[in-house]
Amino acid sequence: MGLAASQGRMLTLTSRKSDLEYRAQIISNRRIMLSMQTSELSRQYSEALNNRIMKVKTDGQELPLSVANLTLVNMKAVYADGSAVPDKTASNVLEEGLRNGVISMQYINKPADAETNNVDWKTSTLINDNLNTADDAAANGKYEYLSAQLQAQDKQMELELKNVETMHKAVETETESVKKVVDKNIEMTFKAFS
Repeated sequence: MGLAASQGRMLTLTSRKSDLEYRAQIISNRRIMLSMQTSELSRQYSEALNNRIMKVKTDGQELPLSVANLTLVNMKAVYADGSAVPDKTASNVLEEGLRNGVISMQYINKPADAETNNVDWKTSTLINDNLNTADDAAANGKYEYLSAQLQAQDKQMELELKNVETMHKAVETETESVKKVVDKNIEMTFKAFS
């Protein structure tokens, strides 16, 4: 192989090596994105298992938290400014407002044994705040399914990355051998002219 051919081969190998390094970088970035998706999936799963639901206890029954059901136990929901919470307020909005302190509860007709008109929902025996386990099985199934998909994609990308790394090593080895040929050609050419 002549000097020009060796130089051409060296340029081709350098280009191939750069291409393989770029592909490896792309695969690594895709794996990072997959890792972020896995983290988000875990967060959603944790939220689904730890979601809570408030219920109003009346006459031995537990009813969903709503403005109408609060009136059954002599309570009303009010905003921090004292205005009443509308009847059509969704229960999840009402729950979130109570937990965040944006909404509070008051007696409609203050009982004789109550010191104030305000009711602390956290200590009230008429409000239960429990984990909602009704959707746990669905959340677990969804998590298992999506987690298996993400793991399969990660395994595929790992194999693809190993393949690229193997090709990169082969190109590096060939580059070294072509370098030696170029060095020999240069050495022989300069010996001939000296």
